[in-house]
Amino acid sequence: MSKVNLVIVGTINPNEKEALSYYVEQVGKLYSDVNAKSVGKYKISESLIGEHIPSLVSVMEFDDMKSLEEVFEGAAYQELLPYRDKAFSKLEAYIS
Repeated sequence: MSKVNLVIVGTINPNEKEALSYYVEQVGKLYSDVNAKSVGKYKISESLIGEHIPSLVSVMEFDDMKSLEEVFEGAAYQELLPYRDKAFSKLEAYIS
């Protein structure tokens, strides 16, 4: 069994704070269901390289790839997609 990290880089849509709150609360429950752990959450203050400045970076640790897939391929997460799309003007996720 090998740990898997999920790195999320997002730009929050300031006009959709309710969607953001709901999405974060619900996805947090999904993470909890598979015992994912927060490694760190960071607000971005400035860009060192590049022009785009995201709002945040979050790193989550999953026990294995199966537990990560259980979250993101599950029906409960699929129902959150409209909220995610409203909450973020740009969102990227990377697996390491």
